[in-house]
Amino acid sequence: MALDLPDVIDRYFRAVGDGDLDAFVACFADTASVADEDRLYEDRPSIRSWRERTMSEYSYTAEPLRVTPQAGDSYLVLTRVSGDFPGSPIELRYRFTLRDGLIGALDIRP
Repeated sequence: MALDLPDVIDRYFRAVGDGDLDAFVACFADTASVADEDRLYEDRPSIRSWRERTMSEYSYTAEPLRVTPQAGDSYLVLTRVSGDFPGSPIELRYRFTLRDGLIGALDIRP
């Protein structure tokens, strides 16, 4: 069953799957932030660096399992992440906050 993801979140997961760095970064607003592994990345250049690092360290897939709309323009996406990293596979919660059709904030947690 296909999930009804907002367009930019669907594009985010397609860019992850395709390994397309430019398409990935284009999903984010200029002033977006990403919280992952107890670190905060603020703005597109730092988000690009974060993604480049994760792409160079690990090969993985991210499969959205369930999407739950939250307050405002936020969505919680339960995601199965599988790859060549310790503990794989793991289910992670991706909390997306959208702004003007782009990702304004992303928080990734177990």
